[in-house]
Amino acid sequence: MSVSAVPWVVAVGGRVAVGKSSVARALAERLGAGCLQSDRLREDLLYAEAPGGGDGPSKMAFWPGFEPRVYGDLLRRGRAELEAGRSIVLDGCFARTEQREAARSLARQHGAPFLFIECRAEPEVIRARLAAREAEDGSGWHWISDRLAARWEEGDALAPDERLVLDTGRALGDALAALDARVAARVPVRDQPLQAVTFDCWNTLLFEPDWDEAHARRVGALTRAALEAGRTTTIGEADAAFSGAWERHMRLWSEGLATGSREVARDALGTLGLRRPHAELEHLVEAFEEASHTSRVQSLPGAQETLRDLSASGVRCALVCDTGLTPGRVVRRHLERLGLLEFLEVQAFSDEVGVPKPDPRTFRAALDPLGVAPNRALHVGDLRRTDVAGARGLGMQTARLSARHDDTTALPEADLVVESIPDLWRALAGRLPPRRRAEAHR
Repeated sequence: MSVSAVPWVVAVGGRVAVGKSSVARALAERLGAGCLQSDRLREDLLYAEAPGGGDGPSKMAFWPGFEPRVYGDLLRRGRAELEAGRSIVLDGCFARTEQREAARSLARQHGAPFLFIECRAEPEVIRARLAAREAEDGSGWHWISDRLAARWEEGDALAPDERLVLDTGRALGDALAALDARVAARVPVRDQPLQAVTFDCWNTLLFEPDWDEAHARRVGALTRAALEAGRTTTIGEADAAFSGAWERHMRLWSEGLATGSREVARDALGTLGLRRPHAELEHLVEAFEEASHTSRVQSLPGAQETLRDLSASGVRCALVCDTGLTPGRVVRRHLERLGLLEFLEVQAFSDEVGVPKPDPRTFRAALDPLGVAPNRALHVGDLRRTDVAGARGLGMQTARLSARHDDTTALPEADLVVESIPDLWRALAGRLPPRRRAEAHR
């Protein structure tokens, strides 16, 4: 296997005695990655707290609150490896959905592709291995296995390309071949023409030059809605209520949850003491959604020309947009008014997909209808956490636009950084299909 230039996070899990540690060590060597073992961390913690043995190290591992400490330490050490630019293989049971989600979240934060390998084996194979372990050290492995099986959670939100179920009764070479295929599918192809470019929306294609006006209209709408519901409030109180609701909306967005005008309106009304549903809520939601029309939304210089020229070259264009208070249906009107919508073959909005960036489902919603593989596409956006990390985690190439917002957060940088959309067009000239490339160099 060729080691990927982008660090990977591979979590290898499964029930007791399925052979996951052997798989993890082999995969770590294959990827040139560090292998972090939960068993080793668990032993260190157990013997530090009960050096005399006490209830027995293996059973002590099931003390309340002990397991989160082990996985917390596992992820902290994994983060240090990623920040040093190295891939990691996490070796643990990962019995709980929250543990797999935490490993995936770690990968997304660093723009790393994620894969969970669930190791499975036939029951008779597991029983034989457990018996052999008990004969060797008498640690009650059947008891441990039963306790873990009772905790195992089948359901999670992992995408199909983030999970690989491995029969450990087969040759280890099968696992390596399967991982080879997954890595190859998610390593950007840089020596071939681009097939698609996806764009973020706000501060990439569109911007609001008068956000203060839109904010004032939303606060005014909240004041009127409260009055209609029987609550007299000042502009200052309404402003504070709206600002608090907006901050909670932004916090949820950073946690990967899609909320919008309805949730912000309900939250703001609740802050003003109007917690039961009111008819005024619908008026307020509409006012919040439409307020962007007052901010005189504009397109960035060169946006229309670049989309037009990319489309004319045979490069497919799509939109991947986190919507905030302005839903997809309203953003489409802005795009159409500004002459951009006709060049964006697919529009993936977080309020319609159900999740915001960096969740790979948002990017998949744009690429799948185009029939383009992630490693033949490039995503352009202004934020490292959502645009760069999300697209890179799926195997896309990335470009960060600093025209309206220069993101200097300490997160992985894009493959390409440009100051304007025309600069993007010039940088991509060498990646166009051959016919258009020749025209671009005339």
